[in-house]
Amino acid sequence: MKTINTGPRVRALNQIIGVARDGHDLYARGVADMQDNNPNLGALLMRMAESNARVVDRVSGLVRLEGGRPVRHGTIAGHVRGYFGWLGTVLGDAGIQYLSESQVSEARLIRVMEAAVRHGDLGEDTCGTLDAMLRDTRLCHDDMRGRLDTMRARDP
Repeated sequence: MKTINTGPRVRALNQIIGVARDGHDLYARGVADMQDNNPNLGALLMRMAESNARVVDRVSGLVRLEGGRPVRHGTIAGHVRGYFGWLGTVLGDAGIQYLSESQVSEARLIRVMEAAVRHGDLGEDTCGTLDAMLRDTRLCHDDMRGRLDTMRARDP
């Protein structure tokens, strides 16, 4: 059996899992912080957490099909961004900060998914699965951007 780091296909898929885990961690923290203060934002962050959990689950299945082991953690960059994002929620408007960090997180996920699809060595079924997830992720990213623009316009 291949290990976590063998094979370019497994590495590309595990990168998606790591970035999706970063996003899930951010959204879970946001739900816990915003559920009482802003139920609408809490519901959106919950939807995003569920979306990223589905990405982790589906891509983990693809990694197993390749004979690899899915990563069980996020990325170092995600941990660093998470700390500074948390600091921003303490020092500023938590809602705007969570949406801003969420938009960045979704953009990272889109970039890593696009890179995997462009990889060209993943196979037709895997690319089809990633394309479907990529469409959903882009819709979520657009939703986040719209909500963030609305909140920034209301907050002079």
